[in-house]
Amino acid sequence: MKTKSTIIAGLASLIFAAPAAHAVVIDFNGPGVCNTDADGNGAIAACGNWAYIAQSYGDMPGVVDVAYSAPRIAGTSLNWWDADYNTLRGVAFANGSDGNSQGRIDLKPLNGMAVMLTHFDMGAYSNTSMGTHITISDLSGNVLFTYDANVGSGSPNMPSGFNGSWIGNDGIRIEWRDSAYNVGIDNVTYEMTRAIPEPATYAMLSAGLALLGLMARRRR
Repeated sequence: MKTKSTIIAGLASLIFAAPAAHAVVIDFNGPGVCNTDADGNGAIAACGNWAYIAQSYGDMPGVVDVAYSAPRIAGTSLNWWDADYNTLRGVAFANGSDGNSQGRIDLKPLNGMAVMLTHFDMGAYSNTSMGTHITISDLSGNVLFTYDANVGSGSPNMPSGFNGSWIGNDGIRIEWRDSAYNVGIDNVTYEMTRAIPEPATYAMLSAGLALLGLMARRRR
């Protein structure tokens, strides 16, 4: 027969238990990064400056789908550059201009889990500092983080690193704009984790705890 404490633990575990998480890094400096077609859906190709980021890069079948886009240029993936975005090697940026460019990376879970973004780096070309506006949101449009200031540093020549625990049940979106041309991204790091409970789930837990309290009073 289950005790009250066992039932409470069981209810809580349904909501708060999480599997062991393993960090995944998208670093834009390995095989399979670049593509022959502007939309990133063509053949995999060797990377060279101005190449397009392959839409398949970073995908984990049945786990997560990664999508790259430059929304100011319809149907276009992000571009690739080798160096000089501070010390980063292999970055993704959006074509356009410093005053009219937008980059976007979507991390979409496929297995009922949530995505937790924990880190990414931003560098400025050419080995300098530049202003940009960064937004992290879930794919329902809820904004989780914003940043509107310079990234990168010319002396010492270092990129800017961003750390957090930004969770999206339906996925995570990283956007940066004006500039996303001379500001590039690298080392996008995320984990798959338990989805955040909806309010109805919390209500179910509260109702269960209230029922257990009523049962305890009746026994006394």
